Amino acid sequence: MILREILMIALRGLRAHKLRSGLTMLGLVIGVAAVILLTSLGQGLTGAVNTAVEPIANSITIVPKLSPIPGGPPAESLTDDDMDAVAKASHVALVVPMVTGSTTGAAGQVSRALTASTPGAQFLSASVTGTTTDYLTVQRKTLSAGAFFTQTQTTAGAKVAVIGPLVAKALYGPDPQAALGQTLRLDHALFKVIGVMDSFGAAGDNAIIMPIKAARSGVFGKGTGGNQLSQLSVKAHSTGEVKAAVGQISEILRQQHHVTNPQYDDFQVQDLGSRVGTFTSLIELIANFVPAIAAISLLVGGIGVLNIMLVSVTDRTREIGTRKAVGASGPAILTQFILEALTVAGMGGLIGVALSVGMILLLKALLANAGGVGFLSSFDPVLSLPPIAVAFGISLAIGLVAGGYPAWRAARLEPIEALRFE
Repeated sequence: MILREILMIALRGLRAHKLRSGLTMLGLVIGVAAVILLTSLGQGLTGAVNTAVEPIANSITIVPKLSPIPGGPPAESLTDDDMDAVAKASHVALVVPMVTGSTTGAAGQVSRALTASTPGAQFLSASVTGTTTDYLTVQRKTLSAGAFFTQTQTTAGAKVAVIGPLVAKALYGPDPQAALGQTLRLDHALFKVIGVMDSFGAAGDNAIIMPIKAARSGVFGKGTGGNQLSQLSVKAHSTGEVKAAVGQISEILRQQHHVTNPQYDDFQVQDLGSRVGTFTSLIELIANFVPAIAAISLLVGGIGVLNIMLVSVTDRTREIGTRKAVGASGPAILTQFILEALTVAGMGGLIGVALSVGMILLLKALLANAGGVGFLSSFDPVLSLPPIAVAFGISLAIGLVAGGYPAWRAARLEPIEALRFE
């Protein structure tokens, strides 16, 4: 019996039991579609996370250790000299100094809550930062109104300020434009508002940013020690240079602070890239693990194929006996039932592929039409060939394995015993 005839007999057997064949395929359809869809979503999630964290992957933060170090020399604060030395490192692209609302005095770190006010309203804020013109670059913040202070204003220590949206709303109302040009009082110092930042979370929305020289002279006074810094934000040239940059910065600051033993470091160099790498690795693990869970439904579908094929052999025992009596060989019977199982698995796999591809394309279209907001703006499900090929291949393999035992049983039936079967 040629293969074509065997295939036609197999298809007739499936058409004779449409409902049974359809229900058998359903498990494979769901399994294949789930594996492909979840793999696509997982790859899209990984890509979105990588896109979101890439701009900060080369960021490094340096803060002082102001508490005493057991067995070590007295801790030193970060200073402008430290900033200048770090800026000369070959792997460092940008250094931004910051003086914040916490000042350093003889008793250590002293928090100062500063009241921002106008003649008609006041807002209590502990987030006043003096910095330079590159602050927006390293912090990845944007403005909703006005402009940031210039290098000339930074050098001159101009009494200008860029405020967060919470401060702007509390003092000047909901329209950010209304804050521009207004006079802002910080305790006894007066500043001109030249910009309002976009929302960046609760911690950043109550911020007041000004030139570092103006912050030292007009807000923090002598409490900053004249040239002391609260923090240095550093950008490496690339993500690949972060590790080398951290090493250079640590060595430079040890020389600056006369530290010979690393365990007595009076500073902390925080590599954001390593933290981001841990997070992205976790996301990738989840993205790979979820499709594996979905693949369990493929196994359930395979059990369904096995069950139905066993029932099919039992129901068609007399037919098998008749065919063997008129000359059909055992291998021909074996091939017939294996082809039936493969046909069920193949059709289920193809329907699952079509269903998942359609759902992915629909989701991509919906996301494109929605325009994307925040995280969703970079989320794009990935439709690729390998997951489709693997899921469909597993479906066929399940059909082959699940149909093998029933086909072997059918091929071993003796014609006389099969014809006697009731």
